Amino acid sequence: MSNCAGKWHIQWPYIRDSGEAKFRFCGDGDCPDWVLAEIISTLSNLSVDNLEQLAQRVAKRINGEQFEEAAIRSLTSSVTDDGKTAVACVHYMLTNAARYSCTETIFGEEIQQLGLPKEHAAAMCRVLQSHATAIRQKLIDKAFRINELQSVRNVTSLGETPSNCATLELKISQELVDGLPKDTTHIVNIECAQMGALLDEMKLARDIMLKYENKESA
Repeated sequence: MSNCAGKWHIQWPYIRDSGEAKFRFCGDGDCPDWVLAEIISTLSNLSVDNLEQLAQRVAKRINGEQFEEAAIRSLTSSVTDDGKTAVACVHYMLTNAARYSCTETIFGEEIQQLGLPKEHAAAMCRVLQSHATAIRQKLIDKAFRINELQSVRNVTSLGETPSNCATLELKISQELVDGLPKDTTHIVNIECAQMGALLDEMKLARDIMLKYENKESA
C-alpha cells in the first residue's frame, strides 16, 4: 500500500534565508515556475482518473514504450488543446522524483504544497511507486546519452556565412528541451581563428579519454 493512501502529515519544505521553498523532488531546489503554473492551471483541473492515466502513459514513455498523442489529447482535452505542457510537467515531476530518490510520502506532500489536490497527489504517488525503480534505471542507462553530439557538418555558404567564419551544423541526440529529451539540430557560426583552438582542445580531450581507456584495459 502506498504511503500516499491514508492520513497525510504535512511537513513544509526547507526554507532558505531568502524565504524561497526547497523541494526534495526538485533536488532540494526551487520548483520551476512553469511546473508550478502547470500544476495549478492544468493538472489540478483534470479528473483524478485522467491524471493517473496521463501519468501512467508518461511513465511508460520515459521507460521507452510507445506514446499515443491522440490518447493524451483525449485525456487533457477538458483543460488544454494538445496536452504537451501537461506531459512535460508530469515528465519533469516523475523523472526528478525518481532521480533524487524522493519517497512517495515526501513527493505527495510536496506536490500538495504546490497546489495539487490530495486525491490527485495520491494518484501521482501510485504511479511513482509503480515506476520509480524502472525510471531510475532508465536514467542511469541514458546518463551518458543525454545531450550527446551525434555529428558535425561544415555547411559554410558563400554569401550567407559571415566573413572569416565557418558555419557548422551540429546534431545533438536527446538534448533536454523543456525537460524532455529531443533530437535537435543547431547551426552555429565560428570564427576561423577559433576553429584551430577548438580542434586542439578536442584532440586533447580525445587523448585524455584514450589514456583512461588504456589504463582500464591494462
